[in-house]
Amino acid sequence: MKKLRYKLSVLLAPFLAFLLRLIHKTIRWDKRIDYELYRGKIIALLHGNSLGVALLGIDRGVYTLVSRFRDGDIAERFLISLGYKVIRGSSEEGKPQKGGSVGLLRLLRVLKDGNTVAITVDGPKGPYGKVKPGVILLAQKSGIPIIPVYVSFDWCIKLNTWDRLLIPLPFSRARLRVGNPLWVLPEDNIESKKEELEEILFSLSLGKTSEKALEQIKS
Repeated sequence: MKKLRYKLSVLLAPFLAFLLRLIHKTIRWDKRIDYELYRGKIIALLHGNSLGVALLGIDRGVYTLVSRFRDGDIAERFLISLGYKVIRGSSEEGKPQKGGSVGLLRLLRVLKDGNTVAITVDGPKGPYGKVKPGVILLAQKSGIPIIPVYVSFDWCIKLNTWDRLLIPLPFSRARLRVGNPLWVLPEDNIESKKEELEEILFSLSLGKTSEKALEQIKS
């Protein structure tokens, strides 16, 4: 039964991506989004906000990281159908069984080439809002800032799952919230930077954002 459910999910992934594309055409954003501001940076998002943020990157060639395990097959087909580029593995160092070092190296290469990378910082299994060290290590080793983002909707479904997944509904009004760029220097403590990013994303999820955030990204 599990095998059948898995095969069905893989087959349905492109169809679900098509539905999200249709929803995307009906979304009303609160203001025009300058996508060039995020080019070549590390976008940090919560797992439960992945569908909302995915709307921003449709057909823009954004790189994202997907688990090497079986569930990753579904996510890969879904994201590729939305025009994303997928790297299989993990951004966490020291976990070779999950492709950790390989995933991190590949992300470093695509950032070096000027590409944008999006990472669900509390994925793939949570706990909710708890940042994993991979995104911090990536920023530290690349010298590229982390841009925390959150997308809210006035019409959406919130699932009772560990990640509190938000599913945007057609014709919803959406608002992009952007946090100040988070730089990670070679001498910075990984744990303290994780906590800092957690606090920023939590504030964004509550509707708080910095007026200077976009100006700092531009500079």
